[in-house]
Amino acid sequence: MPTVTLSASPASHRPAPGPSVLRLWLRRIHTRRALAALHPDQLRDIGLEPWALRAEIDKPFWRA
Repeated sequence: MPTVTLSASPASHRPAPGPSVLRLWLRRIHTRRALAALHPDQLRDIGLEPWALRAEIDKPFWRA
């Protein structure tokens, strides 16, 4: 019977590109909370419609 050896794949030695998933999720949470705290006058200043704001802040943090 042949001997099978397992070795780590080359991909396992590479660092993950970009920010970690956890860091990305935390940034989304922070950003959506900041948007939720904006005054209606500030929303008008940045050109964000109330329905678009509601759609964004209602998303779970794992959805882009």
